Amino acid sequence: MINGKELHEKAILIDATCPLATIEKYLQNYREGGATVIAATVGFGIPQIGTLQFTMHNLGQWFDRFRNNPDKLLLVTSVEDIYRAKRENKLGVIFHFQASLPFEDNINNIEIYYRLGVRVCQLCYNTKDLVGCGCAEDTDTGLTPFGEKVIAELNRLGAVVDCAHTGYRTTMEAIEASRAPVIISHGNARALCDTRRNLPEDIIKAIAKNGGVVGINGYPAFVANKARPTLDDYLNHIDYMAKLVGVEHICIGMDYYEYQAGVMDDDTAKMTYDFLISSGAWKPEEYPSPPWHYPEGIEMPEKLCNLTTGLLKRGYSKKDVEKILGLNIIRVFREVWK
Repeated sequence: MINGKELHEKAILIDATCPLATIEKYLQNYREGGATVIAATVGFGIPQIGTLQFTMHNLGQWFDRFRNNPDKLLLVTSVEDIYRAKRENKLGVIFHFQASLPFEDNINNIEIYYRLGVRVCQLCYNTKDLVGCGCAEDTDTGLTPFGEKVIAELNRLGAVVDCAHTGYRTTMEAIEASRAPVIISHGNARALCDTRRNLPEDIIKAIAKNGGVVGINGYPAFVANKARPTLDDYLNHIDYMAKLVGVEHICIGMDYYEYQAGVMDDDTAKMTYDFLISSGAWKPEEYPSPPWHYPEGIEMPEKLCNLTTGLLKRGYSKKDVEKILGLNIIRVFREVWK
C-alpha cells in the first residue's frame, strides 16, 4: 500500500490558482500543505482593480516579499525554477492574471508584464472585456480582433493562455487561435454541478485535444450543490474528467480565496460579496452568499496532503497521482514557456 504522506512529500504539487496568496501570512499555509509552486493571482478582472497602475503596485509588493524572504520564496519563470523550488524547499510562485484587463488596450503592455514574470494569463473574468466574453454573459460574441492579437502575443512570448471564467464561444475560438496548449486553471464539470461557471463536456474535450489541462476547483458552489461539499465531492470531478479525457489532462486549481470561511469573518466576506454582485463581476445565480466553506478535508492549503491520500484511496496509481498533482501542468509549461 502506497503511503499517502510519503508520496505527498516527494511529489511536486502545483496549485494553478491561488488568490489567497494575496495575504502574505497564508503563504506559510501553502508551505505546510506541501505545495511546491502556487500560481498567485497578481492581475484581476474587476475594472476597479484590473488596471495597469494597480497591477504594477501589486507586483511591486510581491518583489518586496521575494527580497525579504529569499530562503522561503522563489519567483518561477521556467520549468527549471519549479524543480529548484522543490530542491531548495522553497515555495515557488508563478505570476497569474485572472483576466486580461491589466493589459488595458495596449498589446505592448503584455511584454512588460512578461518581463516582470507573468507566465499565465486568463482571458476573461465572467464578463465581457476587450478580448472576448466571460462565462456569465448571456450572449457570447466570441474572441475579438484585439483578443486574437493578445493570444498571438502570449504565444510569441511564451506565456500560457488560460480560459477559466471565459465564455463558451470565446474559449473555443481561443483554443483554435492559439499555437500552444490552452489551459483552464480552475474549472469543474458542469455534469456534476450545473452552473455556467463550470465546464460542458465539449470544452473539457477541446482543452484535452489541444494538449492542455483543467485545474479542479475547490470553490464550494462549483464543487457540489450544497453549502459544505466534501473531499469526495471534489474527487468526483477528477474521476469524471479522468474517464472523459484521461488523467493526463487534469491538474489542481484549488482557488483558495481571501474571503472564504476560516480566513475572513462573515461580515467582511458579505461586504465583499455585495461589492462583487453590484459591480457585475459576479451574479448570484453562480455565486451564493457567504460563508464559503471549501471541501471538508481540504478546507485550507495546509490540508492538501488529504487530497493525495484521497486520490490513492480512489485507486489512482502513484504515477497518476504525481501527474495530477503537478507533472501534467509541468508538461504544458515545458511546451509553452520559453
